[in-house]
Amino acid sequence: MWSKDIVVANITLKNSPFWHFHPYDCTNVTVSNVTILAPVSGAPNTDGIDPDSCQDVLIENCYISVCDDAIAVKSGWDQYGIAYGRPSCNVVIRNVTARSLVSAGISIVSEMSGGIVNVTVEVWRMSASGSQGKA
Repeated sequence: MWSKDIVVANITLKNSPFWHFHPYDCTNVTVSNVTILAPVSGAPNTDGIDPDSCQDVLIENCYISVCDDAIAVKSGWDQYGIAYGRPSCNVVIRNVTARSLVSAGISIVSEMSGGIVNVTVEVWRMSASGSQGKA
């Protein structure tokens, strides 16, 4: 929370009971060469990466296999998000392979009360998805 110049690289996150990585109100976040693994069924709310009210985010060269959204770009929830008013912006997602049986590969519509601006997706591979993406 409230950090800058964050680098998460070359690790595996496994079987989190909730969202695996959730930076909140951070600037200059890089997630690179990260593997995220959760059961693909019976494990609700196991999102992979959820940047929330963050600016200048790069997510690249990752493999994400979860039972919810692989990546969910967020910016607050309902009235709290509106009052806080910090959008997620300048998010680049590239060279990501994702797997989710029941939810979206990329979600940009849930919890976005603070606004979402300038999200770029390049080279996205999705398998076994209930939905390729929500935007």
